[in-house]
Amino acid sequence: MDSFATGVSIIYQFATNGAFLLLSALGLIVILGMMNIINLAHGELMMMGAYTASIAWHRGVPFWLCAILAFLVVGLFGAALERTIVRRFYGRELGALVVTWGISLILSQGALMVFGPFLPAIPIPGGSVGLGQYSFSVYWLTVIALSFGLIAALWSLYNRTTFGLQARAAMQNAAMARALGVNTERIYMLTFSLGAGLAGFSGALFAPTVSIAPFMGQQFVAPAFITVVVGGATNVITGALGSSVLLSLVKTPIGFVFGAFVGTVALLLAALIIIRLMPDGISAVIQRQVDRRNRFA
Repeated sequence: MDSFATGVSIIYQFATNGAFLLLSALGLIVILGMMNIINLAHGELMMMGAYTASIAWHRGVPFWLCAILAFLVVGLFGAALERTIVRRFYGRELGALVVTWGISLILSQGALMVFGPFLPAIPIPGGSVGLGQYSFSVYWLTVIALSFGLIAALWSLYNRTTFGLQARAAMQNAAMARALGVNTERIYMLTFSLGAGLAGFSGALFAPTVSIAPFMGQQFVAPAFITVVVGGATNVITGALGSSVLLSLVKTPIGFVFGAFVGTVALLLAALIIIRLMPDGISAVIQRQVDRRNRFA
């Protein structure tokens, strides 16, 4: 029984680490993969989601509705941000990098001035289930299931809808897409809004597990960028999922045996090795394999 419980605990930690990396990076990789914009304000958008969830929850809104509200509020903010600032820097990656960094400073300092150093915490919803000497959070089990649901929803959006077809066309060749009648400006606005909304949603989901503060987004930026770089921008869905799974496979067993700090160090070393071996990311390798298989099919 003890060995079975230990195995279940390792699987649980693997799924938790994978869900954390996936949710941290999902909004970032959508914007980078579809628009080639490195959004340094990603952490602050997650902070906005957590703030929205905290304010709504303490006014009596059920937590899961708070998370949906965070997606909508931050998504609308992302649309306004794209309309007024970001769209002026398409094709100017360095300029976009600097301006999103400036936006991140404005958002974090603005939150500090308006709301103070902390916002009231949100208790973790649900209880826990026990198995042997281990206990498992019902909330994190729900978040793990939800992360898979988000991946499935994104896959359906980009592969089963007109918007997805137009978004992929704009990503591959914007000039040709415009010549075929695609409103690329609208596609870019909706894509940035979707990426911002996903960041806000993830921030709301993480809100019960962290201190809600103006600079809380910084703790998610490094895992998000590592996951995005390892995943690559060739395919948004494959990159996010493959990177999260692979990095979690490295971090979980090492962290289980040697502790969380050593597990994080192992994750960073694994990311360096993967980037060296696969400079275009996991999604590019998978895409080449799929293309080769289709060619000989």
